[in-house]
Amino acid sequence: MGWLRDIDRWFLSEVLPHAAAYRARAAYFCGRDEADDLVQEAYARVLDTQDFRAIQSPRGFVLTIVRNLALERLRRANVVRIDYLASLEALDVADPAPDAFMVSSGRSELRQLTRIMESLPPQCGRVLHMRKIQGMAPGQIAEALSISLSTVEKHLAKGLALVTRARRDDNARPEVECPRIPAPTRRVST
Repeated sequence: MGWLRDIDRWFLSEVLPHAAAYRARAAYFCGRDEADDLVQEAYARVLDTQDFRAIQSPRGFVLTIVRNLALERLRRANVVRIDYLASLEALDVADPAPDAFMVSSGRSELRQLTRIMESLPPQCGRVLHMRKIQGMAPGQIAEALSISLSTVEKHLAKGLALVTRARRDDNARPEVECPRIPAPTRRVST
């Protein structure tokens, strides 16, 4: 089989063993009648891929192509069958970006951590900031602040212990209830 290209060998070993999964996914999206055609079209697109070696998950790559081809067919179709509409819900992909709650929560934690670090003893806070925020190595911190390496390590240990204790104390406090917004008063017209 010296006539096989590298992509052909890769296709035979990495892509083709999952053919049943591709057919099942295609049948889910467009029915059994069109599943084989959809899979063959996906294979053609995979074999046209220039940098096939960079594909981390060939199975996932082909399944994504099958899904995208099914979407293309749905968009081109003049009449959309009801079972296609049901499968469209399965295509909804969650946005990987954090939602508003996660952003707000992260900002709140950052404010809390900044407040705690500002309350540390000055040298301890400086060392902790240089190590954890700036990412400096302990040796670099010792050189920058003209202190010994063991002093840097002691400041780090003390700072981390103080931050941990302060965060634990903050989390142990009961939550403050949000102030109630008074309901608007209604005026009675006479």
